[in-house]
Amino acid sequence: MPRSDAAGLLSRPNRLTVRMRLTLTYALLFTVAGSIMLALIYAFMRYVPTYAITAVRADAAMDGATRWRATVPSEVAGAATYQLAEGLTSANGAAALVVSDQSDILNTLLVWSLIVLVILAAASAWGGWILSGRLLRPLHEINVAAQRAATGSFDHRVALAGPRDEITDLSDTFDHMLDRLDRSFRAHQRFAANASHELRTPLATTQAMLDVAATSDDLDDETFRGLIARLRETNTRSIQTVEAVLDLADLEHSELRGETVALGELASEACVAAASAARARGLDCTAEVQDLAVWGDEAMLHQLCGNLLQNAVRHNVDGGFVRVSVRRSGGPAGGAVVLRVENSGESIPADVVARLTEPFYRAGGRVARGPERSRGLGLAIAESIAEVHGASLELTARSEGGLVVTVTFPPSDPDAGTEASAQRAVTTRSPRAHTKNPARVNAP
Repeated sequence: MPRSDAAGLLSRPNRLTVRMRLTLTYALLFTVAGSIMLALIYAFMRYVPTYAITAVRADAAMDGATRWRATVPSEVAGAATYQLAEGLTSANGAAALVVSDQSDILNTLLVWSLIVLVILAAASAWGGWILSGRLLRPLHEINVAAQRAATGSFDHRVALAGPRDEITDLSDTFDHMLDRLDRSFRAHQRFAANASHELRTPLATTQAMLDVAATSDDLDDETFRGLIARLRETNTRSIQTVEAVLDLADLEHSELRGETVALGELASEACVAAASAARARGLDCTAEVQDLAVWGDEAMLHQLCGNLLQNAVRHNVDGGFVRVSVRRSGGPAGGAVVLRVENSGESIPADVVARLTEPFYRAGGRVARGPERSRGLGLAIAESIAEVHGASLELTARSEGGLVVTVTFPPSDPDAGTEASAQRAVTTRSPRAHTKNPARVNAP
């Protein structure tokens, strides 16, 4: 723990536990409510009724007991009067309770009410202690999970059972947060390992070539120029990798300054741009797109389409295919816009598909060979672009081999404000010639 945090904890004043504060709160509220009720009853009995009580001694009964009878005058000026029933009798010759005037009634009421109030207040404190303990038990579980998470362990889950309430909602939210933190932490660990491996390879290559040059005394000009060219190529590759990582970081923290972009046109352009590489491998690259637009950044969406097409062409088999489509789901109007890129290729296990969007991860291993080797950032950048636009990117392995990438953009809001609609209209990108019906574009 940092020293400043420890000092802050030591400087905090000691307080009662939450359970004790809840217990005292329950008892205090009950006592206050009971006191108010007692005061109101006492005030009512003190000021509302009219008392005219006379205690007289009746004749001795046949059994020797003394009988007391409380009576009131038959009439009291200005008030209704009632004749009391037969008085109280004591078997030992003494009156069990003698009420001679108004103060006896009020004092007896007050004393016994206070006794009952104290007993009930103690019972409410005990019940509040038990109830608060049960209510705070889930918070203890959440605290245990939070303490474990603070040490880097995200495997503990609260997983409260029972009916849904505020506590279970908090528990579910906390468990969901732990799941996200666990995935993010593991992804960052893999990213650090993959990035280190990705950068170590060209650096090791550069070091080896420099060692060869330093230990060789008979380097001719041609060999020296070749060595310089290889060093330059390796250094350029390292710069490109670093720039790609920086671009990925910028995408994750960038704000979308959008416009209406013809997504179908961008998909067709990306298919045409990839036609040369597709033709070199004998791939059939086709696009079946509708003239649909989405709200977003044109440069980002252009990069999204380009990355998906390059990935589909690069990770394919000779003589395979690449299919691109842009359509609307959920009906002709108001549904989501879906960009779909499908390619043939080798079979990909499900656990590998789940990691293809991780930076520097490649289905064929960490390091790819050849001049066209991938840096393993294409799908990671594509996913970041999709998230910036509020879209979802889904990867599905084909049973015959290959991959299907589906990007679903949220439907436009028909109830958007006038100002937002006007802004979109001003910045609308003018699409090129396009038919309204689905068009099939064949790569040359």
